[in-house]
Amino acid sequence: MSSPKPYKLDVSSDFLSWVTDRVNTARIIPDITHPAGEEWEYGIPTAAMEPLVEYWKSSFDWRKMEKQINETFNMYTIDLEEAGEVISLHFVHHRSDRPNAIPLIFAHGWPGNFTEVEHLLKLTAPEDPDAQPFHIVAPSIPGFTLSSSPSKPGFGLSKIANVYHKLMLKLGYETYLGQGGDWGSFILRSVALQHPSSLVGLHINFPVTLPPKPLANPTTLFWLAIRYFSPEESKRLKRMQWFLKNESGYSQIQRTKPQTISFALQDSPIGMLAWIREKIHLATEEDYVWNADTVLTWTMLYLISGSAGSARIYKEAISEEGGTNFVLGTKISKGVAVGVSSFPRDVGYATKWWAEATLAETIVTWRENDKGGHFPSVECPDTLITDVQEWVKAVKETSTRSKWDALLQAGKL
Repeated sequence: MSSPKPYKLDVSSDFLSWVTDRVNTARIIPDITHPAGEEWEYGIPTAAMEPLVEYWKSSFDWRKMEKQINETFNMYTIDLEEAGEVISLHFVHHRSDRPNAIPLIFAHGWPGNFTEVEHLLKLTAPEDPDAQPFHIVAPSIPGFTLSSSPSKPGFGLSKIANVYHKLMLKLGYETYLGQGGDWGSFILRSVALQHPSSLVGLHINFPVTLPPKPLANPTTLFWLAIRYFSPEESKRLKRMQWFLKNESGYSQIQRTKPQTISFALQDSPIGMLAWIREKIHLATEEDYVWNADTVLTWTMLYLISGSAGSARIYKEAISEEGGTNFVLGTKISKGVAVGVSSFPRDVGYATKWWAEATLAETIVTWRENDKGGHFPSVECPDTLITDVQEWVKAVKETSTRSKWDALLQAGKL
């Protein structure tokens, strides 16, 4: 059986030369004149791309960022078999020195990556001595950035979830907690549905679910029908509806012809930059400033993958039997203590009473934060950490003694 192997990021000079050549010879297309406040209506404006491309040409130092990644993250790879595929899974693993630390898997989504976990690594040794310490595990989704891509169709959410579960078992964590947003929340919800005895608690920051069924939850369905929402709930739901109507074209392409769009993106560093930069722009607070080094590093990590894996997940997730519809339409069982954080600039939302009917049997915390978006571990990490610590206290209070002891025991390797 495969064991974890230490990993250091070391991109070949040939690849960097190819990227440099493509960036230096890139064509920056002209824009049209937009009314004030509508500059992003047709996609990323030239005025936003030009400084990024110029910075990439003149100032961006990949070797510096590569060194920073290697120094910041304890990275590994491990070969894990699932459904006839062997996935070389890349992951971050930081163990705490605290005797009461418990394991937590952090799951990213698209167009994010494993570096989103950086600010959460402080949870291995919280400044507050009363705060819960964690062993942090953060895998890269198969086909994304530094994890290998499945070679056959059908590798969707349920299989990725099994890979994550196998990783935790290989690391000695028989029971564990999970935290995720975007695809990461879907993957961990699939873990909860398939392995509820191992995933003791789940915290998500992307609370989406299907409408309730008439026979199972008639009252909740009635409330939805008459739009029984507070002003803030209505605002967040309208934002989700706006996103689905006006901003989901990328997902339609990726869920229908992921291979075709990946040829364009993987062969054009500037194309990949535009694809990623546009989506992260609309998913954060308007006053949040994305650091150029961060944006270009995320772009490079997706170019390094050299595959269509990050696009294919959109197709695989809706095609498989245990995919998106199953995850969104199946309630997480009572034994998994669920915590939810909602952020106003995110693009997915359900009210608490709706989620209680369809998302999970046991929701132990629910926080509706007044600032933040789709990438809270990057944009407002302290808020997310506060929410996670509040949730884990509730997990401890609501779990049986044997479950909590099992978590503590799992951390004592």
